[in-house]
Amino acid sequence: MSSFTEGNDQVPQMQKNLELLKGLPFFSPFPIQALKILALLATRGDFLPGDLLYEEGDDPHRAYLILHGKLALKANGDDNKPVTIQQFRDGDFLGSLSLLGSMPALFDLTSETETSVLTLSRKQFSKILKQFPEVLPISLAAALKEINHWERKNISEAAPCCFSRLGITAL
Repeated sequence: MSSFTEGNDQVPQMQKNLELLKGLPFFSPFPIQALKILALLATRGDFLPGDLLYEEGDDPHRAYLILHGKLALKANGDDNKPVTIQQFRDGDFLGSLSLLGSMPALFDLTSETETSVLTLSRKQFSKILKQFPEVLPISLAAALKEINHWERKNISEAAPCCFSRLGITAL
């Protein structure tokens, strides 16, 4: 990882962070005061190609908004070589579930290109939950909506042979 800079260095940076957060479905329903604090707490990071953000088994404990670049989820294939499961690009937001609680990663997350991200940690997010208790049900509703959207997308793209691997929304 090349560098991380604190989001609270300058008011203009906080304002940029606020606009980015307001544009994300996960955060958009939050009270504006909560969003302002999150924008202040958010950090920016830069990664080089090949940088490992987290690996299988780690608790990622943070969410990422890709400002520019490309990240990839990877797992070991049958031949023990890394296989790309999914790629994320500019504007993609990933890791919202890790803000809500501890969960070991099932994949590695690596940077495919020079990548800049805006990130929030679970610790930062927990501060908001303590100060704004109404954010928890909003967050849970947003997470459920993301899961539903994810499964709906996968149902529409899956081949009939793979339907047995779907059904997370039935849990």
